[in-house]
Amino acid sequence: MKKTAFFKIFSIFTLSFFLFSCKFQQQEQKKRVVIWTSCSEFVQYIELFNKTHKENNAILVYKENPALSIPPARDETPPDIIIGSWLRNDAPYKYCKPLDYIFYNKILSSDVFYKQLFEAGQKNNLQFLLPVSFNLPTIVFSQENKNLVPDNYTLTFEQIRKTGAEFNTKNDKGVFTKIGFTPLSNNDFLYLSTKIFDVNFREENGKIIWNSEKLQETTDKLKDWIFTENESAQTEQDFAFKYLFMPYYRQVISDRTLYAYTTSDQLFKTIKNQDFGIDYRWVVQNKKIPIEDSMIMLGIYKECRNQPGATEFISWFFNVDNQQKILERKEKLNLDTELFGISGGFSSIRDVTEHILPVFYTHLLTNLPPSQMLSVPQKLPARWDSYKSLVIEPYLRSIITAQPEETVMSIEDLESEWRRKVFD
Repeated sequence: MKKTAFFKIFSIFTLSFFLFSCKFQQQEQKKRVVIWTSCSEFVQYIELFNKTHKENNAILVYKENPALSIPPARDETPPDIIIGSWLRNDAPYKYCKPLDYIFYNKILSSDVFYKQLFEAGQKNNLQFLLPVSFNLPTIVFSQENKNLVPDNYTLTFEQIRKTGAEFNTKNDKGVFTKIGFTPLSNNDFLYLSTKIFDVNFREENGKIIWNSEKLQETTDKLKDWIFTENESAQTEQDFAFKYLFMPYYRQVISDRTLYAYTTSDQLFKTIKNQDFGIDYRWVVQNKKIPIEDSMIMLGIYKECRNQPGATEFISWFFNVDNQQKILERKEKLNLDTELFGISGGFSSIRDVTEHILPVFYTHLLTNLPPSQMLSVPQKLPARWDSYKSLVIEPYLRSIITAQPEETVMSIEDLESEWRRKVFD
């Protein structure tokens, strides 16, 4: 009887200890803020956050493409916060909580954001996503050629074409020794042309659609530029092979070309600590500067386990003073050579981009992004980078470079081939 009583007491104690341990583990787990992101720089931000937030410690789980990672696998710890590109398509929206309570409770003010970027995170009049960072298309040139550039802040497609053509130079044999700009030397510029001429590639009901007439207009404009100003596609390609094999900034310094194309993140990462003697202009059309498709957004997962902790992190991260501390820490530890600005781009917080970033990136002092011109990209699928590089860019190149007798694969056929590779 004594043994039986002992075992009963021991069993009750063991069970109680087990239940207490489970409850303690659950409480501890609830204190973690699990962040899924493709932005490795958030490791630094999380470290700063954790130093001053003992109740809610954040941890980072790296996901190459968070938009493709939700919902989580059955045995996987779900995220509290998701941060990355391509979150504005329909699938991730289904798995994010509305964030309107953050603004109703005055935890954060919507006024701190660029208006266009903030509104890009809305669906059905609810705020599901918050903008984190963005980048812009830029044209660079040597400061020695600044007198050839017609505008102090921006350049249009036609301005790049006209002034580029005026820079063109041939030798006595009629061979180009200088070409102001070669569209075919940069696939990203070819794709940018589809954006500035409103082709509007976008996702609707799981399908990628576009304006066919505008696509035709874009390829016609590119082809006319290349064949009228630069002689032919083959001439451009030969010139690029011979002279433009170097990084974009050295192309313009070499004085072989007037302009080179890049994006703001690449530009300011390059010139942060080195003076290459280059300047830049934003690419604009119809008074709009198209934001790069890969703009970073943030959301709270619908089935998150620590919403209070996620809210606390969001409140901390979107604070102007805290983003300044992030930049100061990067400067102190010399971390700013790897990624530009906040999360690899301009901060979505207007005050940070306009008043704090220029302190760390002095080239911005002469040409800040004009807020009224910023144009948010269309909603695009999570595999957009792949689609762009394997469908759109090859199509544009083939249309432009094809001989009259050549048959060019249609964009629809290229898409079908892409889908077989990706989904089959």
